[in-house]
Amino acid sequence: MSSWLGDLETAFEETARGALGVDGVQVVLRGDHARPVWQGAYLGLVGPEGALQIGIAAEEPVCQALAKGLLGMGPADDALSASEMADAVCEIVNIVAGAFKGRVRDRVPQLTMGLPTFFHGGVQETAHTAVKVAEIRFGGMDAALLLIHPRGVPEA
Repeated sequence: MSSWLGDLETAFEETARGALGVDGVQVVLRGDHARPVWQGAYLGLVGPEGALQIGIAAEEPVCQALAKGLLGMGPADDALSASEMADAVCEIVNIVAGAFKGRVRDRVPQLTMGLPTFFHGGVQETAHTAVKVAEIRFGGMDAALLLIHPRGVPEA
């Protein structure tokens, strides 16, 4: 799933640069576990070979900054309410998912996007699912890109 994770990283970089006005996204670590105290949003993508989820997770101040960036707000602007922040982070994941879908279209042409969901806490692997994580840094902030996929599915 490493190329899928690379596609997700590139999709986030494109979204950060275009929709959020953030440059300099760096991948600092790739692994199999997200930090359990983070929150964020994910959405499912379903294709002929099965389903996977992609997401973004970070501490609340980073989610606030991402949400404000999407809305054209600055750091000095008042904090968004929890529901406004969640809606904006879900929209960011939706935009990233669209960019991701475009990047993998030649390998998986029939990928359908689900609805984004906001969450608090870590992502837990199961006997049937695995997690790939790219921890990223941008603008002095840390976050993680999440790829949750079925175990044993060959890479497209």
